[in-house]
Amino acid sequence: MNKLRHSFSGYRRLMQASRKTLFIFIEGYKDRYIYSEITESACQGHSINYQVVTAAEFTGGKGGKETLLKFFTHLKRRSSLIDKFQGKTTVSVFFLDKDVDDFLRIRRHSKHIIYTGTYHLENYLFMYGKLSEAAAASSSLDIGSIRAGLGEYTAWRKRAAENWKTWIKLCLFSRTRGAKSISNYKQNRSQINDRVYGPVKENEYLSCLSTLQRESGMKIDQFKRSFIRLSRKVDRLYSMDQYDLVFKGKWYTCFLADDVEKISGNRHFDCRRLEKRILSNLPLTLDFNDLWVEQFKSPIRRLLAEANI
Repeated sequence: MNKLRHSFSGYRRLMQASRKTLFIFIEGYKDRYIYSEITESACQGHSINYQVVTAAEFTGGKGGKETLLKFFTHLKRRSSLIDKFQGKTTVSVFFLDKDVDDFLRIRRHSKHIIYTGTYHLENYLFMYGKLSEAAAASSSLDIGSIRAGLGEYTAWRKRAAENWKTWIKLCLFSRTRGAKSISNYKQNRSQINDRVYGPVKENEYLSCLSTLQRESGMKIDQFKRSFIRLSRKVDRLYSMDQYDLVFKGKWYTCFLADDVEKISGNRHFDCRRLEKRILSNLPLTLDFNDLWVEQFKSPIRRLLAEANI
């Protein structure tokens, strides 16, 4: 079924005519539940009608972050980020994944744009979600076995991120240099590790390095110096336990699914689409009144106060 899409000017008129006063713009529909819960929590105690809008609801563009930033610019040029029209006020808020925009120095600075503090939203699921509960519900195994098998969540997450640190360096270099390579953040998992928890395969790693050097257009010595600088930067982030700035949160699902299979032993468990089900169940274990949510809620509250809503 074809979904109704709007031009930027058409959607601005729709906002002005709507009974909604707060519009939350997000990159994809899979983030809708989390950001709606965050908005509910931010607006608690106030009679505020809001609407969550995905980038796919606009015509043209490539969708996602690029489309949202174009619409942000459209509203900003018309002084409509807080829009007062015929006695009605509307406020626009844009939630965006940080990705590696900070490394590329392309982050947009506006009180109407709220970036994730991690690579993307899924990192928060593994930082603050209840992994054992989500894994048990997704696999039909008992919570106790999974809790014992995973151990402490922070240590588990660090172990996973450390295991793919070399892969992260390749992906980050590829992204920041615009190089076309198999080592990129769009991959479902590491292409250089032998299995999820396995060691780096030296031949695959060297092949990726060679491709990166060729695609970067750098001479070999220049490439080596540049890659060493980036590698040290990643090492510093890891030494400060800030790996979630560069580690794609969705990749944790590979490790969790792999651990569930090991924990199951010889017992039957539900392995069908396990990684996808884990991602679906984890948001249900989040506490949207916890402190981590304030980085998202506080900007919403400030904008509503500024608009006298």
